[in-house]
Amino acid sequence: MAIPRAAKELGRAPVGYMLFRYSMPAIIGMLVMIFYNVVDRLYVSHAVGEAGLAGFALTFPLSMITIAFGTLIGIGTATQVSIAMGKGKRDVARCYLGQSVCIYLFFSLILFPAIALFLEPILAVTGGTPASIPYAVDYLQIYLCGTIFQYGSFGINGILRAEGSPKTALFMMLLGAVINLIADPFFIFDAVPLYFFKAPGLGWGIQGAAVATVLGQACAAIFTIIHFLRPSATIRLKLGYIKVYRPLVWGVLAVGVAPFALNIMGSIVNMLYNILFKYWAATDAEANLQIASIGIIMTVQMVVAMPVFGLAQGMQPIVGFNYGAKNYKRLLHAYTLAKWYAGAYVFIMALLTILFRHTIIGLFCNETTSTDLLEFGPTALLIFFCGFFFVGYAIIVGQYFQSIGRSGISIIMSLSRQCTILIPLMIIMPLFFGSIGIWWAVPISDILSILIALWFDIREHRRIHTLMAS
Repeated sequence: MAIPRAAKELGRAPVGYMLFRYSMPAIIGMLVMIFYNVVDRLYVSHAVGEAGLAGFALTFPLSMITIAFGTLIGIGTATQVSIAMGKGKRDVARCYLGQSVCIYLFFSLILFPAIALFLEPILAVTGGTPASIPYAVDYLQIYLCGTIFQYGSFGINGILRAEGSPKTALFMMLLGAVINLIADPFFIFDAVPLYFFKAPGLGWGIQGAAVATVLGQACAAIFTIIHFLRPSATIRLKLGYIKVYRPLVWGVLAVGVAPFALNIMGSIVNMLYNILFKYWAATDAEANLQIASIGIIMTVQMVVAMPVFGLAQGMQPIVGFNYGAKNYKRLLHAYTLAKWYAGAYVFIMALLTILFRHTIIGLFCNETTSTDLLEFGPTALLIFFCGFFFVGYAIIVGQYFQSIGRSGISIIMSLSRQCTILIPLMIIMPLFFGSIGIWWAVPISDILSILIALWFDIREHRRIHTLMAS
């Protein structure tokens, strides 16, 4: 079967141009994902104050679990689709698409609605305080029951890029973001200022933020599915393809397990933050202060890091296609460019974050916010980011191994930072330094994980040069 023109470009067009063409929509798509969180947090912080911020921070672990299952299938499928297209096997690519839809339906219609029934006990054992748990429950009940739309937009979006439609993937992401932006204030506040008058709002608070998020994702999901149903689609979705293919599912899981493990470990780390802050705090008020601070800082980290994941996703179809086509020179070119771009970007953004840390924390505060948050937040932000300068490089290295199907190395890199390094440090350091030791565990683990990425990167360059010489 002939390779579609869009897919041929992955193996022929200038590498710099293709990296830009595929990465920019993906980067903007990642910024759109951040947008959902940042806008919600900004609105909620001004609508319900510090307790609402702490409640929002409690939603992070379960939100990351939904994303983990999405990336397990989404990134694994996108990678396999890229490799299949590189080999000219479009029918196999269609099977991968249908399989992803089938699995997402199970997750969103059975798994996460069931979890929503047990939110209060889950949040109570993961660091929630009496003041913050009600806000988290109000948000998550709606969010978890709307994961079908999250997967229909975000989960399948990567396949659009893999099939050679990065602009369409970008449009779908922007559609959901714009709808969320418009709907958010009307759902959250009682009244919304519009030039010379105030429009009435629903005043649903944090529940309104969840409804607006699900609404935006629903609109994006509908248009994404419509794209794959069109007869002209490069990879067309048909009812008969929506099933699990045993020979294919293991290949998807093998690739997707690395980002899945990364997100699951991120969820565990977030839970551990909340648990440890609550344990080491002298009062519930102090625990809320620490939890609200980590909620803000994790949002800032997403703003800095997510564009790098967008660059990595843009690199993925180029690397995957050329690895499948055994065009190793183009593969290395794309990989090297991505490392330089990601490294420079994160270095600059980490520096700016540290320099403007007081302003950043102030954005999430209103007139009722305690002075303790305004004083402690910038210090916590400084500690958190002081080892972040070269994390962009490590992200690209990990994504590269996912892109060529060597997920074992990606898993080792992911777990080394968050499991074997960060978690032990988070538990041990407070024994000697108190709660501030929890914060210092982060930069130490970042530095060590960067060194691990460098070691794997050097080995991989030697392996690829050996393949080129053979």
